[in-house]
This record gives sequence, structure tokens and C-alpha cells, in this order.
Amino acid sequence: MRKYVQGNAYKAIILISLCLILVIPLVSTIRTPAYQRFIAHRIGPFDTLITFMGYAESEEAFEYYSNIVFGRLEELHRYYDIFNAYSGINNLYTVNANAGVAPVAVSRDIIDLLLAAHSAYELTDGMVNVALGPVLRIWHNYRTHSIANPYATLPPIEALMAAAELTDMRHVVVDRDAGTVFLEIPGMSLDVGSIAKGFAAGLAVEAAAEAGMENMLLNAGGHIVAVGAPPERDAWTTGVANPFQAEQAGVSEPTFGDAISVSGVSVSTSSNDFRSFTVDGQSFGHIIDPTTLYPAERFVQVVVVHEESWLADVLSTALFILPLEKGYVMARQTGAHGIWIDAEGMYTVSGQF
Repeated sequence: MRKYVQGNAYKAIILISLCLILVIPLVSTIRTPAYQRFIAHRIGPFDTLITFMGYAESEEAFEYYSNIVFGRLEELHRYYDIFNAYSGINNLYTVNANAGVAPVAVSRDIIDLLLAAHSAYELTDGMVNVALGPVLRIWHNYRTHSIANPYATLPPIEALMAAAELTDMRHVVVDRDAGTVFLEIPGMSLDVGSIAKGFAAGLAVEAAAEAGMENMLLNAGGHIVAVGAPPERDAWTTGVANPFQAEQAGVSEPTFGDAISVSGVSVSTSSNDFRSFTVDGQSFGHIIDPTTLYPAERFVQVVVVHEESWLADVLSTALFILPLEKGYVMARQTGAHGIWIDAEGMYTVSGQF
């Protein structure tokens, strides 16, 4: 385990929050003439900015691949949406609405997501629990009502503890053969924010690869999936920003500190800066520790690299919640590489970082 302190001129990598990660491909000056680099952006799927870039023979070919990626993300967004119903499909909103009533027939994409969620629960010792919906809904309501409200308050622990009684993953029954999901207890609800974007990003890139695209990078609101590499290079290079450096310089835009090279992996970031709110001058993040039912506050940011897109997403949340020593062991056991950054600007690195 290695630790570094902010200000070290030799290594000052401090990564900015999930929503502000910027991807900068370093393109070789020597390009294969048959392939060109193209970039497409879209706002909508998973309520975030999606950037897709890659190398293709023509603009028409890239448009074909990008339509596959964005189309798949739109489809999965509708399936995994817990806030809205859609005509003609049963999604997670439908599953939550039928808690304690009856099993719901759902798509294979939902079945696979929730089977992965069960695995995530086991792998993270319960730190990532998609059945935490009743607790997260309380926090969502208080966070929403706190916007521009000088009298914002925190939810009472009694309400959180009552909601926690409805978060047992054993009552999330996924029947692969029947193609159904059943929340056995009335009042239960799913919230898949800790896994859905990573799971969907992996499936979208997989669809483009099956269609024939070999070198591409998807940035789904800061969750990065890298496949192949630009011509004449071994990997994609992603720029990382230093929020402490930007603050010291008195600027609001991210300041770049360093870069990492990635290929055949996903990069996921969990941060306190994303969707935070303030009560009595203290900032509270959106990542809830299931053991305390309050926001995790050990770190400012955690970054995880893993070969599996959904697992990178899951582990960035788990490692943000867990004490450093336990998170470090979990990263090693799951084959992940991680960076932990605390409020003092000190960071710890593991694996190939």
C-alpha cells in the first residue's frame, strides 16, 4: 500500500468528480489512412452526457456503430428506470410497483442486471445493495427539497431505520427460467444506481463490438469503457483532472494533472461532489453507507479500474464506503486497481496505478 500527499510535484494525480471526468485520446501523428477518428455526443440515456469515440473506415460506418451504442443505451435506460413507466414494457418501475403483489415478467436485460446485483451484494459484503431503495428514496427526497433551502434538514434516523427493514436482498427473487422478478415484501423497492450505468455501458460496447467495431471508447457520464486502441498505439489515454489544483488557482474549470492509459478495461469513479447537498454549512454526499444509513464520508473520491464494466461500477461504490484497509483487500481479491483520495488531498493507490 502506497500513500502520497497533495503537493508532491512528482505525482499529483487527484481525480475530479464522476460527472467532470474528461477523456482525451492522444492520437498518433501516424494514422492508418483507412481509419479515421470520429466522436459523437448525446444527452439523455441515464440522465447524463454520453460521449462515444472510435476509429472507422468512414463517417457512415461510425454513424452505424454509434447508433447501435446509443440505441442500446436508450433501451437499457428504459428498462432500468425506477422513476417512470413506459408503454409496452415492464421495467424496474413496474417491479417496484408490484412489490408484495406478484412476480413481474421482465426482459433478459433486467434478469441479468439483477443476477449481477445479487453477485455484487455478496462480493462487497452488502456494501452495494440494490434493495436499499426505501432508504435511498428518503435521502433523495430530502436532497431534492434542500436545493436553495436555507432550512434544509437531514432525515431522522428513526425513518431511515424503519426503511432499512425493507432492504433484505433475500426477498429480491429473480427467476431466470420464468423470466420474472418479485419483491416479496410490500414497500420494498429497487435502486440500481450503483450498478446500472456500468452494466449498460458494457452491454452497449459489446453490441458495437459484435457489429464489427474494434477500437472505441465510451464515456457514460464519467464511467469509461475502453476497447482496443487508436492506430499505432497500445491504449487509449484518458486525461484526469485535479480539483484541488483548480481550487487553488481560483478557477471553476477542471485542471489536468496527469493521465492513465487503458485498453480492454473500464474506469469508474465515485465522488462526494456529485449530487451533494448542504445542511448547516456541512456538505453531504449521495453515496449511502448501508451500515450507518448516512452518507459515506471517508473519502472525497475513489477510482476503480476493472475488466468488467459493471464490476468497476460496483467496486467504486463499495470502496468509497469501506475503510481503506478493507477496500484495499477487496480490490486485490477482485482483480481491481484503485485510487482513494481523502479530504486532505492524500491518496492511496493499489494495483498497477
